[in-house]
Amino acid sequence: MQAALEGRDSLVVMPTGGGKSLCYQLPALAGDDLTVVVSPLIALMRDQCARLTDLGHPAVMLASGGDGASNRRALDEIRDGTAKVCFAAPERFASGVFRQALRTRAIALFVVDEAHCVSEWGHDFRPDYLRLSAVIGELGHPPVMACTATATPKVADEIVARLALRTATRVRSGFDRPNLSFDVLPFEGQGSVARKRATLVAGVSDPENRPAVVYCGTRKSTEEVADLLAASGVTTVGYHAGMSADARAERQDAFMRGTVDVVVATNAFGMGVDKADVRSVWHWALPGSLEAYYQEAGRAGRDGALGRAVLLASRSDLGRLVRFIQEAEVTVEQVGGLVGRLRARAGADGVVDADPGQDSDRIALAIAERAGGVELEPGPGGRLRVTVLPGGLDHGRVAQMCREAKDRRWQAYRSIEKYASGDNPVCRRRQLLDHFGDPEDGAPLGRCCDVHDPVDWLPPIQVKAGRSRGSSAPAEEEGRPVSDDELAPLKAWRRERADGKPAYTVATDATLREVVRRQPSTPDELLAIKGIGQSFLTKHGDALLDLLRG
Repeated sequence: MQAALEGRDSLVVMPTGGGKSLCYQLPALAGDDLTVVVSPLIALMRDQCARLTDLGHPAVMLASGGDGASNRRALDEIRDGTAKVCFAAPERFASGVFRQALRTRAIALFVVDEAHCVSEWGHDFRPDYLRLSAVIGELGHPPVMACTATATPKVADEIVARLALRTATRVRSGFDRPNLSFDVLPFEGQGSVARKRATLVAGVSDPENRPAVVYCGTRKSTEEVADLLAASGVTTVGYHAGMSADARAERQDAFMRGTVDVVVATNAFGMGVDKADVRSVWHWALPGSLEAYYQEAGRAGRDGALGRAVLLASRSDLGRLVRFIQEAEVTVEQVGGLVGRLRARAGADGVVDADPGQDSDRIALAIAERAGGVELEPGPGGRLRVTVLPGGLDHGRVAQMCREAKDRRWQAYRSIEKYASGDNPVCRRRQLLDHFGDPEDGAPLGRCCDVHDPVDWLPPIQVKAGRSRGSSAPAEEEGRPVSDDELAPLKAWRRERADGKPAYTVATDATLREVVRRQPSTPDELLAIKGIGQSFLTKHGDALLDLLRG
């Protein structure tokens, strides 16, 4: 926020629910100039726009699907200075009328939300994000804030480069979600499908695990799993892109209001859905990358209460992901052929509408745009309007980008394959933190993961007696009571080891009480205590054992 108020560019990397929206909403209210927020999350933009307006801070929104009258009112409020915040989908910046309206105002801050789309999706699915740098330049390069929850260090560097951020202040909070547990439950061999179904039904049937989101890999499996859960007596709806917009909106609203407990969905659901009390997220099928998994899993526990993320893993999912990668693979010949077909269909002005239904076609078009062969902008009915440029393609650039797209997808595959392995002995939380470049120790409030606390299926979340279901208090551990006097030396040691950081980043109180009860004398005995992993042992194990030896 300080960088925004001082007019400096910034990159904000925070986990889901970490407060990214506040980082730009509060500075937006500090002056009279316009704040522009770019986001693909229509539901979230609509919600934030309504909240700001209700609080007396005029905000407008322009996105695909908005009626002409509301869009005209929004443009008028931008021009006459009424609007203080403008929310816009990235494709709106293809409109010269919209860009001209923005040029009539002094822009205090240009916010690019979900900025990983510049990298992770920008190559493949969102060419609109790739032109934001040019839009920022056209507007006189106002201060830019790029926000994301899923940026590895490499992706963060790419965001800075593609948006041309100037000596950006980087704000990177910890990626740990201490109130979530992470479990991978493998299902292999004869009867694996039946066991997987029974596990999901048992888990979601537990009231402590609801509301819940179940992610599936295909529309067909979405409908089958929704029917399975509904037949078990759980109020459930399905949600996927094959449904009408009205049907999707109706089902999303029912879940948000709490009239249904479970939504079974493809990844078309969840982007921008701000339901704080989701208690569990289940993945019936492997997502395409560890970034996608962590973002979807992060829908659980946004209210701070205990939640869980459960991956129901099977080898057949890996085969499905491999097929997706192979089907989406693009060659130089495919890009050239697609541009040639579009050129043959185009009118005298070189313009033609296209509806790229396959991943490979969308990737090929994005590559063709970046190689100078076409220009893309939104067309009618969700189609793309393609302008075929006379200069032709830079084939060397096309070949390079085809290789990059292929390598990126295989890297994503390997990340989720490793995480989902039933033979992987590394703490799930540690794997996630390492993937995002977070060196801090995880500090779970309850269970950590299946590696530390193996289970055949997940028991109910245990909440301390006397607390409400919404409490974020950790589970009360079993064992003899531990007095404050017994705990005091360990707490003093923990404060010293924390070196100014929050004490729980070293160990929770529950972990320290278990240390008092067990009195470990070897590294292996330390590792047997819930909440202590290899990272803790490396950093603090010798010092703790020395303290216990007294």
